[in-house]
Amino acid sequence: MRGSFAILIASIVAMAGLAGCPKTEHNVAKSQTRLDLAKDFLSKRQLEAAEAECNKALALNPSNDEAYNIRGLVSMLRAIETQNTLEIAACLTGVDAEATHRDLDRFLKQADADFAKAIKIAPDYSEAWSNRGVIATLLEDYPTAITQLTKALENPIRLFSPGLTRAHLGWALFHQQKYVDAARELRQVRQFDPNMCVATYRLGRVYFAREEWDKAAELLETASNDPSCGSQEASLYLMKTQMQQGLVDNARSARDACVARSPKSCVALQCRADGGALGAGSP
Repeated sequence: MRGSFAILIASIVAMAGLAGCPKTEHNVAKSQTRLDLAKDFLSKRQLEAAEAECNKALALNPSNDEAYNIRGLVSMLRAIETQNTLEIAACLTGVDAEATHRDLDRFLKQADADFAKAIKIAPDYSEAWSNRGVIATLLEDYPTAITQLTKALENPIRLFSPGLTRAHLGWALFHQQKYVDAARELRQVRQFDPNMCVATYRLGRVYFAREEWDKAAELLETASNDPSCGSQEASLYLMKTQMQQGLVDNARSARDACVARSPKSCVALQCRADGGALGAGSP
């Protein structure tokens, strides 16, 4: 993980300059006001405005751990938007894909750096630990993700959603092929929130990897049909599962639903390729 010593030194100097200043409490309050504005802009996906308000909040109070976390979320959303451009709006290849991958990596590392700063200020900031775990997963550093997500769950007081964090932990364990542990975490999520589509899809993927086709089909169909989930990957793996079950008509329907959801995406290309033997359907 890269870090900026210049920024660190500047922050220390700025904090030293505030020592004994009678306006410190006032600046902390003003910092919180700026942070509240940043949260509002973030909820509206106005990322430049949200980042600007976070910067103002940190200038007023360099110890505002939540401002670092929110600024990290801005970078995370930029990474997600970049990944959508890369894989969903159009399945980019060649030079375009390389350039977009560089942007994606840059945003992810910027996010991780801000989450790390939040944790340095508040080591028990479990939401920042969870967010670092998500970033590590996106960077395919699954052992680190497991460590960070486990750390977040050890102190859930400042977690926005312990269930979602546990679902992220299950996904990191899945990528480490620790299927028993992954299933345990994801089943626990669904026990308390059976309608969480991300946990439903990921548990379906665990059962798919274990070749437990009936269990996989039930969960993947639930995720695929859930309009709040809109998971194209769920339709892809539902198709694959139903092919294993010999349910050709059902698999064809899943393939067509997959392609229709986002026809130019990388997943749609995979649905067409893997489902080509199923016969006529979406072009």
